[in-house]
Amino acid sequence: MRFVHLTWFGLASLAVACSDTPIATQTDPASSPPAGAVASSVAGADVGFTPGWFDGKTVSFFYHKPFFCGSPVADDGPIGSTSGCEVGSDGPDPRPGNVPELYVMTPLGFRPPDSTLHCPIVGQCINHPSTVDLSRLFGAGTANAPLPAHSHIVEQVNGNSWSLLVIGVKDLDTWNQIVAAKSLDKVRELQSGDPGAVHITADIPTNIYLTFAVQPGKP
Repeated sequence: MRFVHLTWFGLASLAVACSDTPIATQTDPASSPPAGAVASSVAGADVGFTPGWFDGKTVSFFYHKPFFCGSPVADDGPIGSTSGCEVGSDGPDPRPGNVPELYVMTPLGFRPPDSTLHCPIVGQCINHPSTVDLSRLFGAGTANAPLPAHSHIVEQVNGNSWSLLVIGVKDLDTWNQIVAAKSLDKVRELQSGDPGAVHITADIPTNIYLTFAVQPGKP
């Protein structure tokens, strides 16, 4: 379990990154969802796809079960979001054994082109939580914030249940470098070259777990 307390430049930065008119996330309403898979559906669909990045390529994430947010969290504090999900503290894994990690690249203080956002709709992405508790990062009043627009990176393709880590990107130039590289190696290079976190944050734990399969090609 991990816990962090970070001082960013405020929730307003994250809200700016999540606004405006986005493109729609792709869904597959004709597929047969598993029983109870109704969390954070998009356009009435319970299963569907988003893009993701892996090793320099764009791949497809096929979501087929609802998200899971583990409780109690690492610091034993309350969770204020309606989803039961929070950023800034880890939670118990949903199953024993190794759980692969999903890196959620989140613009802070700017809005990148919608074409570079895998989940561009604020508060709505297939089988993601619609709200998250940010109070461990930003304090009181941010316990039920809408899910920000973001993109995804994985460092392996084998996995079903994924532990979510947030990485904040603070300017368009840094964002564009990640979009061009489409790899975690580039993110690590940028983080190591920015010890003051001026352009990109460290990994931020969450208690959020998403269920998807990685498939080749764009959705």
